Amino acid sequence: MFHGKSKVTVLVSAVAFLSMPARAAMAAPTISCTRNITFGRIIPLCNGTITVRGTAASNTANNGCHSQVMASPMPAICTIGTTLATAASDVRVTFASPAVTMDNQVGAGQVTLDNYLIQTAGGSQLNAYTFNASSINPNHVFRVGGRLRFGLGEPSGSYSTSFQVIVTAIP
Repeated sequence: MFHGKSKVTVLVSAVAFLSMPARAAMAAPTISCTRNITFGRIIPLCNGTITVRGTAASNTANNGCHSQVMASPMPAICTIGTTLATAASDVRVTFASPAVTMDNQVGAGQVTLDNYLIQTAGGSQLNAYTFNASSINPNHVFRVGGRLRFGLGEPSGSYSTSFQVIVTAIP
């Protein structure tokens, strides 16, 4: 059972694959994240979802299962960069796994992360987004959120996982 001590943090940039034409290799886009997605503390005996939006305001949507007193949810902060002053092409960021199941530290509970939200100029884009070359000269900071799904019987503890992010240069 939950005892009010569950904290969920997700490492966003654990594995990034780069796909691009050989002629653009000198301006290879890179992605790195300086802060992970944090869902904060979940109220005991609660069942539902918490969504951390990929926006600067990092507002959340939940069914009342999150304790604002204990910890605030925060989106990841990531950067797309290029080795040159001018990017050679647009860059598409895609979260390769539609859903990732996380075990807690002792393997007794599971929660699911899905619906990755990538910050754009107009709000959040679900699972994939193409950044224009002009916006990543030489780098562009953006946020990533997601939805956490959990059941009543998940034990307290820390849950963590990593997943693939595909970075594709588009000529």
